[in-house]
Amino acid sequence: MAQERSINTRQALIRAAFRLFGEKGFAATSTREIAAAADTNVASIPYHFGSKAGLKMACADIIIDHMTALRQTQSQQDLPDLVQSAETTFEAMFLRQAYTLLSLKEAEPMIRFLFREAHERSDVFDHIYQNLFRPLFEFLLGHWVEAIGAEPHVAELEETRITLFSIISQIAYFRIAQPIVARHMKWQGYSREETLAILSVLQINIRALIAAHRNAS
Repeated sequence: MAQERSINTRQALIRAAFRLFGEKGFAATSTREIAAAADTNVASIPYHFGSKAGLKMACADIIIDHMTALRQTQSQQDLPDLVQSAETTFEAMFLRQAYTLLSLKEAEPMIRFLFREAHERSDVFDHIYQNLFRPLFEFLLGHWVEAIGAEPHVAELEETRITLFSIISQIAYFRIAQPIVARHMKWQGYSREETLAILSVLQINIRALIAAHRNAS
C-alpha cells in the first residue's frame, strides 16, 4: 500500500510539473505550486526527484521513454489498416509516428513543456534532442533515402534533410495546432475516426512526395 501511494505521488508530481512548467516555465513555477497541484507536500519533490531540477529532468525522461516504448512495442494489431498496408518502410514508420502522436491523450501538456524547453534551449531540451529527436530523425532519414531509391550519400545533402523536416512538420502541425484544427473542423478533439481521416491525407502526401523524388532522380 505504501509503495502504491509512493508511485501515485510520483506520477501526480510529474503530471503537475508537465502542466505548470509548460504553462509558466521552470523559473516561474514554485515547488509549493507543484506540490499543491499534485495534492501532496513540498517534501515529496526532493524525496522523489532530489530537486525541482530533478523533477524537470524526470519529465524529459518520461517523454523519451514513452515515445520510445510506443515506437518499439506497438504491435501490428494495434495499428490501423492504412499503416499496415504501407508501400514503403518510410511510409509505415511515418504513419506509425503520426498515429502515435495524434492518439496520445496526454500529449498536449508534454508538447507545451517540450516547446518551452526548446525555446529556452535548456539542458533538458538538449537531453531530449540527443536521446529522442536526433536518433529518430536519422532513422527516418535512412528510410526516406531508401524509399526514393537514392544513393546513401544523398542523406548528407542539406536539401534532403530539409525535405524530411518538411514532411515531419505535417505531423507537428496537426499535434501542436490540435485546438485550431478541431475547432475549424467542428471536432471535439481527435477521435480514432478523425485521426484516421488525417492519416489518410498524410498517406496521399507521402506517396506523392516519394513518387516525385523517384522521378527526379
